[in-house]
Amino acid sequence: MSAHLQDTPAVPIRCASRVAGLSAYRPPAPDARIRYRLDANEGPSIPDAGDLPAMDAERVRRYPRAAELEATIARTSGVEASRVIVTNGADDAIDRVCSSMLEPGRTLVTHTPTFEMIGLSARLAGGQVRTVPWMTGEFPEGALADLIDASTGVVALVSPNNPTGRMIPTPSLVRIARSAASVGAVAMIDLAYVEFADEDPTGVLLDEPNAVLVRTFSKAMGLAGCRVGYAIAPVPIAEWMRAVGGPYPVAGASLRLAEWALGRTAPRAAYISRVREERASLTRLLATLGAEPLPSQGNFVLARFRDAAGVREGLADRGIAVRGFSKPDLGAFLRISLPGDEAVYAALETALRSVLPEDES
Repeated sequence: MSAHLQDTPAVPIRCASRVAGLSAYRPPAPDARIRYRLDANEGPSIPDAGDLPAMDAERVRRYPRAAELEATIARTSGVEASRVIVTNGADDAIDRVCSSMLEPGRTLVTHTPTFEMIGLSARLAGGQVRTVPWMTGEFPEGALADLIDASTGVVALVSPNNPTGRMIPTPSLVRIARSAASVGAVAMIDLAYVEFADEDPTGVLLDEPNAVLVRTFSKAMGLAGCRVGYAIAPVPIAEWMRAVGGPYPVAGASLRLAEWALGRTAPRAAYISRVREERASLTRLLATLGAEPLPSQGNFVLARFRDAAGVREGLADRGIAVRGFSKPDLGAFLRISLPGDEAVYAALETALRSVLPEDES
């Protein structure tokens, strides 16, 4: 080491101000007790690995190109391929919207609670976050619209919402998008769970000149491990989103699996139907056992419990992981993913009846 470096006092390393105070997303630690993971809203399992498509060696050797998948998505969605951006999961699409539309002095408007990566992406882009509470009841359209002003860069809406499962009515989505357009803001609508809902607003929203629709292959498609998402956006916004992201965001093998998953329409329809049946059944069961389930349009049910931590631990002792929350407004709730599998659902029901007798004591 040079004498100069030895004599120079150490200066503390400082992160950028937008990073200070932020915490990384951390998945739950491994738990040897767990047999069924119903805490992450993941999609169906592939029954037989032999069903997976053969992988061309060139997919591994060459830099991946998403043009084929983007063209397929565009064709099935009825839009031009230039409007589709394949991303590294839906998180990447959200991050690109925030990166292209936010900076210090600009704000993102959303409802809370909702998908936590939205607020994180907004702050990392230098923006501020304004929220309106929406836990139960009708969507607070008026209160949210009142937050939209000249500083707004993004209005973020999640429907069905995570973690509550609540659905935003399509007319409200359109009106909020137009309010955002009136101040030059993007309306980012996260539709990660829309396959499980009774209504899909995609066809209507595609006509809005500022609407960015975010979708994923992690839920109904069952490819959470592949990290494939996409956005459908008006061409100018799509170009901005391409500019702020990496050139090869999704691995070639993941692209191939996504193309394959798109074609599995019959298995996917059967899985979605099964999830909807389980959702209704679980909602009834939880109410019978003294919990307070919220109406859900996702592949999960959020419910309030008298002792959420105790119920979560009791289910873990019986081999089932469900999602708990550390935030005060969600501390009394658990989110239970629906397996879409008869045997796993039966195990869940048995465990709940064991942990929660009729009086929940």
